[in-house]
Amino acid sequence: MALLAQRILGGLSPARFSRTRPPATEQRPDRILLGPRDGSTPSPKPPVRIYLGSERHQFRAERAFLWSIEKHRDPSRSYEIYLMRDLKGFSRGFWLTGFTNYRFAIPEFCQFKGRAIYNDADQIYLTDPAELFDLDMEDKGFLSINDRDTSVMLIDCEKMKAVWTEKTVRQKNRKQLEAMARAQTLWGNLDDGWNARDKEYDPAASKLVHFTTLHTQPWRPFPDQLVYFSNPTHQLWPDLEDEANRAQFLPFNATRPSRHWPEVNLFLTSKANTAPLLDYLSPHPAPKTDEPLEVNSLLEHVPDQDVLWVLDRLLQATAFLKLKIKEPLTHGQGGFRRSLAFWLEHLTLVSQWRPTSRWHLTHQASPLARPTHHFGGPAHEGSIVSLSQHKPGHTAQTQTVATALAQRLNRTHTAVEIRTPEWVFALRHWVGIPPQPELPRDAAIVVAGGWMATRLARAHQKRHPHLRLILAGRKSGPPPVHGGVIVQCAHFGLPPHPNRITTPLPLNAPPNAPSVHSGPGQEWVNKGGQLACLLGGNTKSYHYTPQDMTVLGAHLDRLAAEQSGPVLLVGSRRTGPLIDELQNTMSHPVLAYRWEADGADNPYALALSHAQKLVLTGESESMLADAVAAGKPFAVFYPPKPFRRLFDRFSHWVSERATRPRYNRRGSIRPQQGLQYLCARALERHWVLPPRDLPALHQWLYNHRLAAPLGEPWPTDGAVPDEYLDSSIERIIEGLSLTREPATTQAANKAKED
Repeated sequence: MALLAQRILGGLSPARFSRTRPPATEQRPDRILLGPRDGSTPSPKPPVRIYLGSERHQFRAERAFLWSIEKHRDPSRSYEIYLMRDLKGFSRGFWLTGFTNYRFAIPEFCQFKGRAIYNDADQIYLTDPAELFDLDMEDKGFLSINDRDTSVMLIDCEKMKAVWTEKTVRQKNRKQLEAMARAQTLWGNLDDGWNARDKEYDPAASKLVHFTTLHTQPWRPFPDQLVYFSNPTHQLWPDLEDEANRAQFLPFNATRPSRHWPEVNLFLTSKANTAPLLDYLSPHPAPKTDEPLEVNSLLEHVPDQDVLWVLDRLLQATAFLKLKIKEPLTHGQGGFRRSLAFWLEHLTLVSQWRPTSRWHLTHQASPLARPTHHFGGPAHEGSIVSLSQHKPGHTAQTQTVATALAQRLNRTHTAVEIRTPEWVFALRHWVGIPPQPELPRDAAIVVAGGWMATRLARAHQKRHPHLRLILAGRKSGPPPVHGGVIVQCAHFGLPPHPNRITTPLPLNAPPNAPSVHSGPGQEWVNKGGQLACLLGGNTKSYHYTPQDMTVLGAHLDRLAAEQSGPVLLVGSRRTGPLIDELQNTMSHPVLAYRWEADGADNPYALALSHAQKLVLTGESESMLADAVAAGKPFAVFYPPKPFRRLFDRFSHWVSERATRPRYNRRGSIRPQQGLQYLCARALERHWVLPPRDLPALHQWLYNHRLAAPLGEPWPTDGAVPDEYLDSSIERIIEGLSLTREPATTQAANKAKED
């Protein structure tokens, strides 16, 4: 369904039943005053007045916008920012946003005096907004980058009095109001740098960036209505939010709450057993308690603007916060009706500032719904469990990640092998039989890779919500909404997600070569072998032909002529007769290992550690990752034309339609709708997986001089950028709040929670 249709239906439904658009109850905008900073001589210039159009889901955008002003403002000047949310008297049913027409009421809010700036919430300043406020308006009523784009305006409120009256702004739509101003020649041109769209961002010229492409907005305000992709400005907005987080910047706080806080404070005072809670929320809070703090069915009454600082105070007050949220059936009956995502997003943000405090949220979406449980803050103490199955690639990655975490966090690591056949597991999972095998009782972190292992990990988390999950693999399902991260390769082509950690290769450690060898590997070493070839095999999408083996054999013969000893061929479980076809095409002496399940003389690790020159077939990213981890440059043999099944062609079509942009008259990318939206949602929910872009992976290896196409000059001086394994482990630790605590603290926290 098109975004506009979703918004219209949400706007036409009774607001008291809608989470998308709360009821319009505000008489006037909320004001935030940024006065002259301490130590500055106050400026005689008038305050910079800025009116911000916003709505509930834009709270992160609001905060980043305000921080951009705080970051760039003149320290001697006052700035008045007015938040226009849920204002009375407007018909919002057909608005694309929850604040479309509020901008035209700014002259009225200013009593038709002085100047004011209008901004949408999805914007950030890159310079002092006072520069815009002080511009020469040349006798115009308002300035904007064109006469049909009013998303950034400098307004002369007195001149707009005759056009944007109290009556007209509530009866006419945006296009009509803009046309009325044009007819009176009240519009004046504003430099484009004051409203640069995402793709127009120029660090040297842009003064304000407007994130106009809704489905690339980095703060992801409407995940139920859009599927989000990467923004062309990359880290511009996330870096700004990180700065605000490090500064622990709060638009409202205990000394500067929203104007509705006195009413809420009075209400909470009238409730039984709320005195301790109010002690922690006062401007001078009580000391931190060593006991768990329970807050039951009270935060539903806290206005949106105050939720962030209230949660911050509560987490600051205790090492373990227990929250119970029971959403009212309608707005205004027992509190504000909000979604689980709203609470999780706020708690996740505040947890960054209080890294030693845990929280447990019990959320009930409606009076008749079953409560759900969610845990946050530092992970519970206990062991790390890796779930592995029969596929070596998945096992290698899960073992590497689990071992690295155990070393960093000083925790024990337990490996659990899944022996259940996939069809049996799928049947048990569908019927609802408790997952098998069971995890150790002290399990706190579960690492799993591949379809079956990740489904088993998710099933265990449903039974034990405190578990933290680390999932890996292309078919491991969508990223967890909370309590887990997913580690996947960039060439999988999946949409970005806050809980998806993207890596260039699987996180494999170099396989350990046994100290005692046997079979063809030992014979190869004894005869002074230096050249080895690791063979993958046919997959659903890539087939090797006898002609491919002939070409590979010719390359190996040429390389072998420059080396001593025989060539070692190492097959995998997918190689099958390909190893015989390759051996028959070669004239140089060959030692071949044909794969066997649990083969004791498998020389795979020996070839990686001992070979002077290494050749790999390129269809297996896990084998490529092992070679990179071994620290040796290698050559890649890759079939030139992949075999495209019908479903592969379909998935490629879905992926292409999901990311194909559509433009409006100005050149801005339109929001997802129709077929584009359906295809994007199919990718996000893993109904359809994009084809693996192995050529892109190979090109990454070539660009970093880690490998070269077989037949071209051998790679030298290559280096893995940023030590991607270590950096990925650090991102996992940060994303899941995995910390090490002293034993005494562990025991104390466990006793409190019990």
